[in-house]
This record gives sequence, structure tokens and C-alpha cells, in this order.
Amino acid sequence: MERKFNTICYSKWRFATLFLLYVVSIVPVALFFLHFGITGQIIIGIYLVIGTVLAFFILPRYVSKATLLISTDTEGFQLDWVKPYWGSKPKQTQRVRLDELKSYKYESSYNFSTLKLRLKSGSRIQLHRWYNDSNDDFDKFMTHFKRTIESYNKKKSTTAVIEKEKSIMENRTFLVAIGLLIGVIFIATILLVIFKGVSNMKGIIPILIVLGPLIWVIIRIVKGLQKAKIE
Repeated sequence: MERKFNTICYSKWRFATLFLLYVVSIVPVALFFLHFGITGQIIIGIYLVIGTVLAFFILPRYVSKATLLISTDTEGFQLDWVKPYWGSKPKQTQRVRLDELKSYKYESSYNFSTLKLRLKSGSRIQLHRWYNDSNDDFDKFMTHFKRTIESYNKKKSTTAVIEKEKSIMENRTFLVAIGLLIGVIFIATILLVIFKGVSNMKGIIPILIVLGPLIWVIIRIVKGLQKAKIE
């Protein structure tokens, strides 16, 4: 039975280019307005706030976004680009049979979830989904996709199973190395607080900004190690 999934895809390089252009623009803007004293500092602050919102939350929805219709059946799936990326020509419909698929990898991160498909022909397909624009059928498609792959691999007629590649967060060596590095940074930060001390809130805020993401990454590493151990 055929099923259809409306999904939203993002171009990572377009997303990164937008943000990089904004970051580069900060230097000339800051150098220009610093000459105006407090007024210039206020203008720079407003520019940073508005620029961050535009570059990271608003503009990507227009420049880096595409709409994709995925149709699936028992033999495979079809990709129809309903709305291509801004400034790009419409892509041709792409049909992928299950017996053409060599492996797949699904990676979920803080910003993007990515499905990578590797075909036996050597070509690859990558679908990126941004966490801040996730009101679509991508999760439903992934659930259906994994079940379809599992059923295909169990068929007696299947000569070569479709492999599930491990994500970087399921690689034990990588996780241990990153864990050790984060541990060193964590300990160094604590020692800095002990020996240097923090006399006001201005000193605490940067420390919290550093430790917050580190704690989140450590949690991800622990979960990745647990999953790698199970598999």
C-alpha cells in the first residue's frame, strides 16, 4: 500500500553560509559604531540581537528550505521536490528501489536530524531536517522507513540486507575521546573557579555558558555509549 509523507528539508551549506555572512558582518559594524560611544554600543547590541534572529531563525526558512513529498510502497520510495530551494531549479523526481539501497544512517543532533542513504551505484541521498521547523511528516516517515527496511531484510528473497550505519554518536572510540576532552575542560573550568574565584555575576555567566553545552554533550555521549553497548 502506498503512503505519502510531506517533509521539510534544509540545505546545511545554505544555512551555514547565512550565519557565516552575519558573523563576518559583525566586525565592520562594530568598528564603525564604536566611535559613537554609548549610543554606538547600543546600536551594536541591537544589531547583534536582530542579526542573530534573522540569520538563525527567519532567513533560513526562505533561503535554505525546500518541501519534499516522499511516496513509499512495497518496492521502494519516490522523492518529489514540491518546492525546491530558493533560487534553484526544480529537481527531477527520483525513484529508489529497496534492492538499490546499500545502507542508511540516521543522525539526530541539537540542530539537525539527517537521513543519509547510500545506493549500490555509489550515489548518495541526504535529507536534513531542522529542529526549529519540524512540523511535518519526517518522524512518521522515519518510523515507516525503519519498519520497511526491517521487513525487507527479513524476506527470504532478499540476497543482500540493507545495513544500518552507526552514527558518530554510536562510535565508542570517538565518544571516549570526546568524553576525555570534555572532562579535561570541565575539570579545568572548576579549578579556575576554585583558584581564581568569582566575585560577581558577570564572572559566573560565562562559566555557565560553557558548562551548559558541555553537560548536554556528556549526556549525549553516555546515551551513545549505552546504545553502542547494546548493539
